[in-house]
Amino acid sequence: MPSQPCTTCSAQRSFCSLTDEVHAVFESLKTSVTYAKGEAAFHESDACHSVFVVCAGSMKLMTSSSEGKVLLLRFAGPGTLLGLAEAMLERLPYQCSAIAAEPSALAVIPAETFVRFVTTYPEACLRLTVALSEHYKIAQRETKFLAMGGSSASRLAHLLLEEASAHGVPAEDGIHIPLHITHSEIAQSIGATRETVTRILGELDHNGLIERTADAIVIRGTEELTRLAAY
Repeated sequence: MPSQPCTTCSAQRSFCSLTDEVHAVFESLKTSVTYAKGEAAFHESDACHSVFVVCAGSMKLMTSSSEGKVLLLRFAGPGTLLGLAEAMLERLPYQCSAIAAEPSALAVIPAETFVRFVTTYPEACLRLTVALSEHYKIAQRETKFLAMGGSSASRLAHLLLEEASAHGVPAEDGIHIPLHITHSEIAQSIGATRETVTRILGELDHNGLIERTADAIVIRGTEELTRLAAY
């Protein structure tokens, strides 16, 4: 699964849609690296060495406490930049781990090379500002979700809607979310037990809000899930 050129990427986020001249420079800096499911691009507390762009697949961003409790922060899909703040803040250690949720392709740029790039080209500096603003918005949403997410059911409904927005495929019978996340990973993401997640998914299925298939979760009741996720 090779990394595709930015001009053919459908994500078109931040550095995916630079003008031709600056894009050509950006392309020349990138190295394509593929990761098998479960393989790490970097680990939390590692010294920052590179900035990554997710080109295909998805990466799980995870953090852990000193007691060993693991929290799945979110999934990073195509167009997402990883290690951005760490590279700009004088090589701050990576603040989370990035683990491939499925076979994935990432473009890798050495941190020092990336910093020189964004400080040389005004357009790239502007895109950096936009990308950091996106990261700030996500961090605010994650903080609100963790602090005021309400019940486990509302957290799970919120997660399903986020996944539908990022990975969902609209169809006549609803929005299909490909299954690349286990019940245990969902539990890590919403701060619940695996048993609780299984129970709530069963209730949502029974009430007609979702349907579980062999390879996807189909969202049938978007409005109902939105009300459940409200906090």
